Amino acid sequence: MNGPTPGQLVAFRAYVETGSQKAAADRCGIRVQTVKNHMLGLYRRLGVGGAMEAAGALGWVRVPGGDPRSCGWVGYCSRPFGHRGHHGGMRAIDPNGRTAA
Repeated sequence: MNGPTPGQLVAFRAYVETGSQKAAADRCGIRVQTVKNHMLGLYRRLGVGGAMEAAGALGWVRVPGGDPRSCGWVGYCSRPFGHRGHHGGMRAIDPNGRTAA
């Protein structure tokens, strides 16, 4: 199977940035079920079980500390520098799959 489709990436990025499937659907101008379908397809293509693993597989997260944003979200966080908040209930993970503090 090939990599993620552009639609899957757009829907997933909107989900990561908004923190909910409904908000992602509103942002993209599509139905919530379409967002869910895109995300499920993305997980299958990446061979992962959920959003946090998908973000890690795409290289969108890294361990806080070396990254200027302590939340760990690489290039997708528009919150104030150094915040340690959640993104859609997800936290950054390290390459070994452990949740970062």
